[in-house]
Amino acid sequence: MPNLQTGKKGGWQGLAVILAAALAVRLALLLVTEGYATDVSCFSAWAFRLADVGPGQFYAPDYFADYPPAYMLVLWAAGKAARVLGLAYQSKGLALVLGAVPILCDLGLAALVWRIARRFLGGPRALRLAAFAAFCPPLLYDTGVWKQVDGVFALALVGAFWLLHEKKYLPAAAVYGLALAIKPQALLLGPVLAVCFLAPLLTGRQARGALRVLGRTALGAGISVAVVWLCSLPFQGTQQPAGWLLEKYTGTVNSYPYASLNGFNLLTLVGGNWQPQESRWLGLVSWQALGTVGIAAATLALLWLAWRGAKNGRFCPLLLAAFYGAAVFCLAHRMHERYLIPAILLVLAATARWGDRRLLGAFCLLSAGSLLNLAMVLTSAGTDDQFLTSAGAVLMTRLVSLITLAGFAVLAWAAAAITAGKEVRAYTLPEPGAPAIPHAQPRWRRAEGLFLGAVTLLAALFSLWDLGDTKAPQDPLDAAGATVDTTVVLTEPAEKLWVYQGVSWGGGLTLLDETGRELGWLELGYGSTFQWRELGAQGFAPGRYTVRVENAQVMELSFRTAAQSAAAVEGGGALFDEQALTPASISYRNSMYFDEIYHGRTAYEHLHGMSVYETTHPPLGKVFIMLGIAAFGMTGFGWRVSGVLFGIAMVPVLYLLVRRLSRSPKAAGFAALLAALDLMRLAQSRIATIDVYGTFFILLSAYFMVWYCQSVLHKGVLKSILPMALCGLAFGLGAASKWTGIYAGAGLAVLYFAVLWQRWRQRQPGFAKELAAALVGGAVFFVLVPLAVYIGSYFPYWWREGGFSLAEWWRCQVSMYNYHSQLVATHPFESRWYTWPFDLRPVWYYMGSGLPEGMYASIAGLGNPVVWWAGIAALGAVLWRQLSGRGSGAGGAVTVLFFTQLLPWVLVARCTFLYHYFPSLWFTVAALALVLDRWRRRSPRAARRTAAALLVLAAAAFVWLWPAATGAAVPEAWAASIKWLPSWGFYIIN
Repeated sequence: MPNLQTGKKGGWQGLAVILAAALAVRLALLLVTEGYATDVSCFSAWAFRLADVGPGQFYAPDYFADYPPAYMLVLWAAGKAARVLGLAYQSKGLALVLGAVPILCDLGLAALVWRIARRFLGGPRALRLAAFAAFCPPLLYDTGVWKQVDGVFALALVGAFWLLHEKKYLPAAAVYGLALAIKPQALLLGPVLAVCFLAPLLTGRQARGALRVLGRTALGAGISVAVVWLCSLPFQGTQQPAGWLLEKYTGTVNSYPYASLNGFNLLTLVGGNWQPQESRWLGLVSWQALGTVGIAAATLALLWLAWRGAKNGRFCPLLLAAFYGAAVFCLAHRMHERYLIPAILLVLAATARWGDRRLLGAFCLLSAGSLLNLAMVLTSAGTDDQFLTSAGAVLMTRLVSLITLAGFAVLAWAAAAITAGKEVRAYTLPEPGAPAIPHAQPRWRRAEGLFLGAVTLLAALFSLWDLGDTKAPQDPLDAAGATVDTTVVLTEPAEKLWVYQGVSWGGGLTLLDETGRELGWLELGYGSTFQWRELGAQGFAPGRYTVRVENAQVMELSFRTAAQSAAAVEGGGALFDEQALTPASISYRNSMYFDEIYHGRTAYEHLHGMSVYETTHPPLGKVFIMLGIAAFGMTGFGWRVSGVLFGIAMVPVLYLLVRRLSRSPKAAGFAALLAALDLMRLAQSRIATIDVYGTFFILLSAYFMVWYCQSVLHKGVLKSILPMALCGLAFGLGAASKWTGIYAGAGLAVLYFAVLWQRWRQRQPGFAKELAAALVGGAVFFVLVPLAVYIGSYFPYWWREGGFSLAEWWRCQVSMYNYHSQLVATHPFESRWYTWPFDLRPVWYYMGSGLPEGMYASIAGLGNPVVWWAGIAALGAVLWRQLSGRGSGAGGAVTVLFFTQLLPWVLVARCTFLYHYFPSLWFTVAALALVLDRWRRRSPRAARRTAAALLVLAAAAFVWLWPAATGAAVPEAWAASIKWLPSWGFYIIN
C-alpha cells in the first residue's frame, strides 16, 4: 500500500493514485454525459473542418469560429485522429478524443499544485491539495460534464504566475502568451502580469534599475504577443482579411453586451443577469458603468495589495492573480459562468504556496458557487427557463451569487492579511498515527427509552391523523377486455353520478337512458385508477338506466341527490352493491392522487395475482403497500398505512444513527425531534409511493454500517459479522424498494474499505485473517445477499397466472434502465438537484375541490424550511472541518453518506423532483446534531439555546405549513400565508 503521508517516494506514489483516480472519473463522466450542446457541436465541427481543409482555410469570413488559434491546433490534431479512427460526429469516441488534452491539463494542474505545496508545506498537505485540484468540483464538471477546455486555459495561467513567483519573467510572459492564444479572457489578468513585471518599482528601492525593469516589461509584452502570433501562423491563409487576428480578439471582447451572462456575481445578485449593459439599474446608472466601477475598484485593490506585499516581503503573483481574477468576476459586467474557474485554481495554487486556511476556505466557497453556477446554466439550456427568469431560478441565482461573493470576501480577507505580513492561519493535518479505539456507547436508561417512545408516538399521531377512509367499495365489475352492460333503476331524482374506477386498461363508461340515448361518457384511463369522479351529465329523473363498461374495472357507482347523499336504486349488480360505502365527498381520503395511481394500483394487482402496470421500479415497495391493502382493504387508509409505519420508524432509526455517531442521547433526541417535525417525512409517508421505503432502508443500512465500522476498530472484523450482515440485508431491501438504494451502496463501500484501512493502521496482529473475512463477508453480504433479496422481491410475479422466469426478470431490469435513462418527460413541479437542499421547488401533489366557500386544501411534498436550511448549513460546516484537516470519523461518515446519495443526481438529465432529496436529508440532520453536540462541549449554554431555538422554529414552521403536507382544509388567509417563497405555490386562491 503506498504511503500517502510522508517521504519523497511515497509522495510520488500518492500523487499517482490521485491522478489515476481523477483520470478514471473524468473518462467516466465523458462517456455518460452529453455535454453542453452548443460547445460540443462547435468543437466537433471545428475539429473535422480543420482535419478536412487544414488551418490555412479554417478562419473563413463566413464561418463561425470565435476561439483564437492556439486551441485550434489541438482540435486540428484531434480531428485528424478522429478521421483516422473513423469516429462519427458527436460520438462517444470523438468525445474521448476531444477530451484527451483537457483531461491531461487538469491532471497537470493537480501535479503543479502538488509541486508548489510540496515545496512549501510538505508531503501530506501537498497530496491533500493535489486531490483538491484533481477533484475541484467546477473543473471536474467543466471538463467531464460540460466538455469545455477551461482546464487548458487555467493550467497556462497558473503556470505563468508560478513562473513569475519564481522570478522567471520571460518564460512567464511566453506562457501567458500561450494562455492569451487559447482564450482572450487572459486579458482580464493582464493588469496582474504588468504589476508583477513592474513590482521592483513599487517600493522605490530599485530606482536605479528602473530602465531595466521597464525594458524587461516591454520585452515580456512583446514575447506574449509573439507567442500569439506564432500560434496563428498555420492559420494565415488566403481567406482571412487583413487584421483578422485582432478582430478575433476584439470581436470576442465586445460580444454579448450584457450586465451578466449567467455569471452569478454582484450584478446578478442585484438583478443584472441578461440585462443589456446600456439599461439602468434602478433607473439610476447603467450596468456598464457599475461594472466599470467594479473593475476600477478591483484594480485599485490589486495595486494596494501588490504595494503592501512588496513592502512587507509578501509579494505573491499567485495570490494577486487569484484575488484579481475573482474580483473581476464578482464585480465586473459581461461575466460568463466559466470565467471564475481559472481564478479558483489560482486560489488553490496560492493556498499551496501559503498554507493559509482562509485561502482554502475561499477555494471551497468559490468552488461551490461555481459548480452551482455551471450546473444551473447547463441543465436549463434548451428549456423554457434557459434565461433563468422563473421565480425559483431567480432565487437560486441570487443564493449562488451570495455564496460566490462570500468566497471572494474570504479571499480578500486572506490576501489583505498575508500581504500585510500578518501571521498565516496555517492549514494543518493531524499527525499520522494509529486510529483510536472508539469510546463505548452510553448505556440506555429508562428515561431515554421513554423519551424516544414519546417522540415516536408524536410522529405517529401526526402521520396517522386523517390518513384516509377505512371503508370503500371492494367488489368490482370486471370488464377486462370486454364490454359489459348493467341495468339499474333509479327510484328518486339525482343531481350527479359518481364513478369509482378500479384497474383500467384504457376503457370507458357510458350511461344510457331506457331509450338507448347516450347521456354521458367517462374515460376510464390509466391516470384515474381508484379515484371517485363525476360523470359529465347532470340531473337524472327516476327511471331505468343502462351502464356500459368497456375494458376496465369499476368498483362502484353512486347517483347523488341534491343533499349530496346516495340516491336510492334497485338492481345494478356489482356497480351498486356497496352503496353504504360511498363517501360523503370526493377527496384524497378516498381517491388516489399523484403517483399513487401507479404504485397503489400495482400493489392491488400484486395482491390479486394480476399482470402489473407499473414496472419502472423494483417491486418491494409495492409489496409493502400490498400488505397494508391485504390488512385493511383497498381503501385510502389501506394503501397508505404501510408507508406511514415506515415513515414513523425512521424517527427511532435516525435517533439510533445519531446516538451511535455522537455517543450523545441529547444529540440523538434533538435529531429525532427534527425528524418528527419534518414535513417531507410526513408527506412522503402519507402517499402510497415507494420513496419512503427506499429511504428507510438507506437510513437503516447507514446505521448498521456505522455500527460495523466502530465495532471493527474496537473488536476487529471477525467479531463484527452481525452488523456487517444486517447492513448488507438492509442495503438489499433498499435496492429492492427503489434503485436509489443502490446509490447508497457507494457510500457504504467507501466506509467499508476505509475502516479496513484504519484497522490496518492499528497494526493489530492477525490482520490478514481479518482482511480475508472482510473480503468474503463483503462478497456474501453486499453482493450475494442483496442480489437474493432483490430477485426474491419479485415473488408476486412468480405466483401470478402464467408464472415468471429469470429471462423475464432480466428483461424487467433492462426495461427499467431504458425507461429512466431515456425519459424525456417534463413536469411543472420538477426541480434540479442543486435546488433541493434549499427547498425551493416542492412538488404539488393534490388540490382539494368541492370545499366550503373560502376554504382550501392541498398536499405538497415540501420540507420543513428550518430543518432543511439549518441542516444544509451544518453539513457545509462538517464538510469544511473534514477538508480543513480538523474532521472526525463521524463527520466523515455523514459527508460520505450524504454526497454518495446526492451526487448521482448531478448526472441525471431526466425530470427529477424534490422528493429525490429525501434520503440525503437525514444526513444533514445528523450533521446538524453533530455540530451542536461539538459546540455543546465548548459552550454548553449557547449550544442549548441554539438547539432550543431551532426546535421552537421548526415546530412553528411545522404547524404553519402542516396543512400543505396533509390536505387539511384551511381558510384563505392561512392558505395565502403558506407561500413563503415565490417558487412555492400549493393553492389557487380566487
